[in-house]
Amino acid sequence: MNRTEQSKSRADREAKNKQQDFSAQAPVLKLRQLIIGIVCVVLFISLPMVMVWKQIYIRNVSVKESALADSCIVLSREAAGLRLYNERLANVQRIETIAKTALCLDYPTSEQIVLVKERACDGAAPHARQGFMAFFRKTFSRERG
Repeated sequence: MNRTEQSKSRADREAKNKQQDFSAQAPVLKLRQLIIGIVCVVLFISLPMVMVWKQIYIRNVSVKESALADSCIVLSREAAGLRLYNERLANVQRIETIAKTALCLDYPTSEQIVLVKERACDGAAPHARQGFMAFFRKTFSRERG
């Protein structure tokens, strides 16, 4: 065999080896291309859907916000009306009129007034201490009242 034939046969063998290597890598390359293609298709479909979902979400939030603003306005008007009604009912002249007419009450005369004298401070100290302790007892036991 001469050199040209040897180099030719060697080139043929290398070409066959390259073809075998390429055919062994071809399924891996095709799988990678398939996965990349699927990811691209999923992104191509999902991105517009996400954008539409975002717009719908923003619209729903703005509708809820406007409804809450409207209800806040209505409630503030109602609170103002209730404050006015409370002021009308708490009027001292109105209460005196009801007391005189409906309940037949009148201002006390000087004979009906009784003055109550306060005891000395000695008797007040134990009572104050008991009230102070009762406050702590209620606080720690979580009683109401």
